[in-house]
Amino acid sequence: MQDPDLFSALIVFVLLLLVGAGVLMVTWNHRESQRFQLKLFVFAFCLRFLTSIVVYQFGFVSVLKDEDASGWTAGVTFYREWTRHWVGLVDLPSVLAGAFQGQHRGYGYLLGALFYFTDAPARLPAAVLNCFFGALTVVFAYRVARSIFSESVAVRVAWWTCLLPSMLIWSAQTLKEPVVILLETVVLYGCVRLKIEGFSLRHILMCAAAIVLVIPFRFYAAYIAGAAVALSLVIPQFNKRKITLGSALGLAAILVPIVTMSGVLVKSEAEIEKFDIKRIENFRKDVAVGAGSGVKSSYDLRTPVGFGMATFVGGAHLLLAPFPWELGGGSVRMALTLPELLVWWWLFAVGVLPGIWTAIKTRFNEIQPLMFFLFGLGLLYSMMFGNIGLVYRQRAQLLPWLLIFAMVGLEQRALKRKAKKSQAREQGNQPVRARLPVIPRGPAIDGDLAAL
Repeated sequence: MQDPDLFSALIVFVLLLLVGAGVLMVTWNHRESQRFQLKLFVFAFCLRFLTSIVVYQFGFVSVLKDEDASGWTAGVTFYREWTRHWVGLVDLPSVLAGAFQGQHRGYGYLLGALFYFTDAPARLPAAVLNCFFGALTVVFAYRVARSIFSESVAVRVAWWTCLLPSMLIWSAQTLKEPVVILLETVVLYGCVRLKIEGFSLRHILMCAAAIVLVIPFRFYAAYIAGAAVALSLVIPQFNKRKITLGSALGLAAILVPIVTMSGVLVKSEAEIEKFDIKRIENFRKDVAVGAGSGVKSSYDLRTPVGFGMATFVGGAHLLLAPFPWELGGGSVRMALTLPELLVWWWLFAVGVLPGIWTAIKTRFNEIQPLMFFLFGLGLLYSMMFGNIGLVYRQRAQLLPWLLIFAMVGLEQRALKRKAKKSQAREQGNQPVRARLPVIPRGPAIDGDLAAL
């Protein structure tokens, strides 16, 4: 049962390909670029599926390791339990609601539902579902960028999100990251549309549904995404008459009753109350001990200086790790990240940092959801840093937004170069004035006249 089932995976791949294309065909926004989005989705989906085949069919998983196999094995367990108890289609929704009754159970329930409908409880079909989520993330990242910036920026964001190894390899494995990243992207896309257009029922429903669905996967991500949406909608837009307070109230009217009546809010609040400095310290120690890429810290989080330094070091690793001095003592997996890291370090310096500054100056109102989410989730992961491999994986949740700012920075860089070339060309094409002979002055002139 643990061997990949290529035939079943191909069937699931074709079905999800049709589903994704159908969803993109009936979209309301960005219809002018619908053909490009379809091509982008198909290419991204096929590329991720081929990567999954390499990982699981050809044994590359032995290099990547398999610490998170528990997700898909939990799905197999749920599937067998449901079939043994003759769970029907009518009973399935109430059974799937059990994902909200514990922590981080969503991915197991999700794969259990996939196996229930396909009757293919194998590793590769589970990976295909993640490939589907990863391909949709590429499309939604394009839409977010297109809603705020130019078409050229959006196209670059799409291809970088599609081809960047971090985004590619995570969405080709049986991890929970692809579905989490997709749901977060959907939340922020809906929020950006609300920020730009004002009240829109379909975008409010989109945000509310995505926030609720991300709870069983990572409850803290749901809280951070919800807070980012609320803050960006409540804050008035500068230099604009459009007010998004109505959108915020509409979202609250839909979201609050759902999480309250389901009991999810009470359980999540209990977990957040336990999330104190002591728990953060224990988490940092747990992920640092017994791991090849663990990083032990001597900072005391109970002091302001220690907390600040630990967060700063964690933030630096979240954005840029692994660093060159950490590659030598790491694993083969860490060494394989070097080509991408060289590109990422360059991109971060010339693209991300200038892009954020440019976006703040020119699109401050529109980028608020992205900035709030980046700051909230980035701060949380920075505080919890204790393992390079883990923080490298956590960075994938921030990459769609960092890539958007990076492409803004690269566009500004290209425009400045073009302006300099145009200026140099104009200066070179100016007509050369004829030089008149220099008339000598002073004694030379008197001497010449005397000679005449």
